[in-house]
Amino acid sequence: MTDLFEADTATTTTLDLRRLQRNQRRAKRRKWTLVVSALAIVIFALGGSVAWNFVKTFESGGTTIADYEGSGQGQLQIVVNSGDTGSDIATTLMDSGVIASRQAFLTEWNSNPDSQSIVPGFYLLHREMKAEYALQSLLDPNNRELRTVTVPEGASLATFTQKIASITGADVKEVEAAMEAIKASGLPAEAAGNLEGWLFPSTYEFNPGVTPTEVLTRMVATTTGKLDALGVAPEDREKVLIIASLIEKEAKLDVDRAQIASVIYNRLAVDMPLGLDSTVKYIAPSEGVFTSEEDRASDSPYNTYKVVGLPPGPIASPGDASLEAAVNPGSTDFMYFATVNLDTGETKYATTYTDHQKNVKELQQWVRDNG
Repeated sequence: MTDLFEADTATTTTLDLRRLQRNQRRAKRRKWTLVVSALAIVIFALGGSVAWNFVKTFESGGTTIADYEGSGQGQLQIVVNSGDTGSDIATTLMDSGVIASRQAFLTEWNSNPDSQSIVPGFYLLHREMKAEYALQSLLDPNNRELRTVTVPEGASLATFTQKIASITGADVKEVEAAMEAIKASGLPAEAAGNLEGWLFPSTYEFNPGVTPTEVLTRMVATTTGKLDALGVAPEDREKVLIIASLIEKEAKLDVDRAQIASVIYNRLAVDMPLGLDSTVKYIAPSEGVFTSEEDRASDSPYNTYKVVGLPPGPIASPGDASLEAAVNPGSTDFMYFATVNLDTGETKYATTYTDHQKNVKELQQWVRDNG
């Protein structure tokens, strides 16, 4: 009995030991599981913190671009040069204190398809402008600083002289000196050094600081371009300008320009003096409609009452309509014309001198009736 009892006791003790060891192993595993989990949580937390800090750092250092908030203050002049890229303009604006950063302006530039339409020139902007507003200002033509001058059709060199002086700030003598220089080296050979008629009448826009020479050069180039567009050969340019200038001074209405041109060409074809008061008034300016007998007796080559053919040069600067008429005259048999109403510009034409005299008398009566 004692042996049996002892055997049972030994067996029970062994089982308890094994159970204890197993429990210890489980406890140990749970401990390491908890440690590993804790470490994982810590590592995850640290990783998330690092990642968040990285993102925040990226945001603050990489995508937040310095930019002003308002429309700016004060005023300053900005120059956009021909060929400037968006990057070039951004640098100019940044260096001038208009924008806070180049990146802010280039972001706006790249997102706006109209950016490519910015015209070179001088612009008036403000300091410390939001980049978006700076770009909008450059796209607004009202912000361009320009010098504008308008010269009417039929203007003489004296009128051009005054206009150029006003646009450039130069005095009349400086403009006249520039004109002499242009005559010597800035005119086509067919002009023979005569500037009259070669300055095209129009509205011009120039950048601040433009010189008389630059203005004159552009006006001459405009005339040359107009003649080329009409297909006028270089050797015919002076003749066309002379005839166009006569049309400009004689015609009151566009509808009459081609008709008057036909009279001029018809007279030239039969070697008949042109008999135009406008050429006489060019050498002897006078008030009123008519010329005097004394003026018409002048030996000047511009006196078309005595000289057969065209005068030696233009008597004014013709515009587009007169140039067109000189190149494409009307097809008529008219040899005479007379403007019979100076208010309306009504002009009558005749093939015979007798009929022409009737029209002249109508003009004379109009002048008497209207003082």
